[in-house]
Amino acid sequence: MTPRQRIEGLLAGKPIDRIPFCPAVYDHKAALIGETPSRMIRDTTLFEKAIAREIETYDPDMIVVGCDVYNVEAEAAGCKVRFYDTNDIPSISESVIAPGGDIDRLKIPDPQKDGRMPVHLAAGERIQERFGRDRIIRGALSSPFSLASELAGPEPLLLALMDQPEWVSELLYWCSGISKAYGKAFVDRGLGVILFDSHGSPPLVSPRLYEEIILPPTAEVIRYFRFDLAVPLVPYIMGGDTRILLDLMLATGTNNILCDYKSDLGYFVNYLKDKPVLLRANLDPSFLLTASIDKIKARVREVLAVGRRHSAFMLGTGILPYDMPGEKVIAVREALDEESQGMI
Repeated sequence: MTPRQRIEGLLAGKPIDRIPFCPAVYDHKAALIGETPSRMIRDTTLFEKAIAREIETYDPDMIVVGCDVYNVEAEAAGCKVRFYDTNDIPSISESVIAPGGDIDRLKIPDPQKDGRMPVHLAAGERIQERFGRDRIIRGALSSPFSLASELAGPEPLLLALMDQPEWVSELLYWCSGISKAYGKAFVDRGLGVILFDSHGSPPLVSPRLYEEIILPPTAEVIRYFRFDLAVPLVPYIMGGDTRILLDLMLATGTNNILCDYKSDLGYFVNYLKDKPVLLRANLDPSFLLTASIDKIKARVREVLAVGRRHSAFMLGTGILPYDMPGEKVIAVREALDEESQGMI
């Protein structure tokens, strides 16, 4: 089976030949071509080269066009980004609005020309043309709350959730327009999308605040992609231990949930066993960085023993550090191949 057939088989509830492999490769892409993240993400040719090398090296079942995920839309909306000559990931150095500020004065970015959105779109389109027939390529998107966290600053926005909830709600709906416009630009080029929202992960946000303020605009965005644009797979990715938000994450309408390495995979498997969603579990990247190949393969077997009880299970990793030895990631893939023999 091709990687695309494997994922489409999971979505259709059909047998597949092996558990899909979806490592989180962001700034590590740059290491694969001997570049810094800051240079890679400002050069379409380097970005394309790095993603292609990721495919050649790890043969993942799905690809994300992204690196410093939460910066792209924020930069296009006016935030200042600090780039580095080192292997550090670029970071937001200046936000554009303070809690209670005039949202109408914010800049609505154009994905075709603002910030680095065009670089991501162009690199994604090239990768789609080269690899999209056999593999699902997704553009990385910030969900409304995570985008708002960058526009206003993570800590000020968390305080505003409690002190100025109506203002935060208005800002999130404004951000949802950016998520939809940027995502549509990827979809128009033949790609899928993947939404990230780790700024909303517990214990930063309570279930009550998530349900009242974050859920409505997030669900609006996911409905837009799944039903208005007919995108078959719309993952909603939130790191950390998200068990207390699992019901609410499902209420967004997503059909792909993450169980991060900090959470309890058995809980996710039991809770989601009758739900029509794909479940991805992440291996701890710190463990991969320090463990031997034999221990990595043993850990893969342990995770599969639990995860494969879910009929639409995928194995991934937490965000791989820039200097992750490639053989550690390849060991995960090899263990998957060994354990998946005879699935069909």
